[in-house]
Amino acid sequence: MKARTVRLMAACAALLVVAGVDPAAMAAPAPAAPAPAATGPDAPAALDGQALTLEFIDKAIAEGRLKSAGELILRARARYAGPELSLREAELMLAGGGINAAASAFQALEAEPGLRARALAGRGIAAIRAGQDAAAETLLAAAVEQDPSLARAWSARGVLADRKRDWAGAERFYSEALKAAPESAQILNNRGYSRLLQGRHAEAEADLERAVKLDPKLKEAATNLTLAKAMQGRYAEAFTSGDRDALARDLNTVGVAAMLRGDTRIAQSYFTRAIEMNGRYDRTAAANLAYLKAIDPTLEREAKVERQ
Repeated sequence: MKARTVRLMAACAALLVVAGVDPAAMAAPAPAAPAPAATGPDAPAALDGQALTLEFIDKAIAEGRLKSAGELILRARARYAGPELSLREAELMLAGGGINAAASAFQALEAEPGLRARALAGRGIAAIRAGQDAAAETLLAAAVEQDPSLARAWSARGVLADRKRDWAGAERFYSEALKAAPESAQILNNRGYSRLLQGRHAEAEADLERAVKLDPKLKEAATNLTLAKAMQGRYAEAFTSGDRDALARDLNTVGVAAMLRGDTRIAQSYFTRAIEMNGRYDRTAAANLAYLKAIDPTLEREAKVERQ
């Protein structure tokens, strides 16, 4: 891959409407700890109820239903108060953007038996969101050393490796993440995006195809799949969206791919059509079109000739 293309790919997320990775949602929320041993005749039913409640909370946070998760936590406090519920409270803080509060809550749980690895992972992801990459790597490495099954922590390390252009490290970390969670659409999307950055477009496409099949609602994966196909010159095949909004987004995405490949006139056409089709993308596609004309001044000169 040419150096110029690598630099452009590094800025690719800013050029797309939806793309990239989400370091705060690299897998499902922290997995529940194994249930403790029963201590009385009513314990199994009580434990089942607690486990189910925690599962509902995890699902609500993963799906972005933060109000519902908060209400579940509030109701659960009366019956299931304890460190497992406190861990979900920290996850909810993180999901809601309370990075500092979440980091403090995770840190307070690190001394709890059975929670240390998951609390370290949560604090590591909070550190990523706070832009503290070195601290995040230390925390996440400690988390997976204690519990190698923490898929989210491995995937977060992959994101950090991507930022450093440590492609070998990224491959290893995403591989470990997928060993722990082979059906995670988000982790497949993260690895697919990493491979896009590396110029391994066919391998990226395979990951992203699988991610979309596992979770058709994951917009980042759908956009990255469009990009992966278009980066191989398969512009027409890259269009998979049916509705008008999604088609405008695809036009912008394929335009980015054409620009990265040096097909500037094709890129110009796609950006222009995206702007005409949906005003929502005026700013994104217009900014991309302006950037395109800056790197290929002949397009601007030709446009001026046509207007005369």
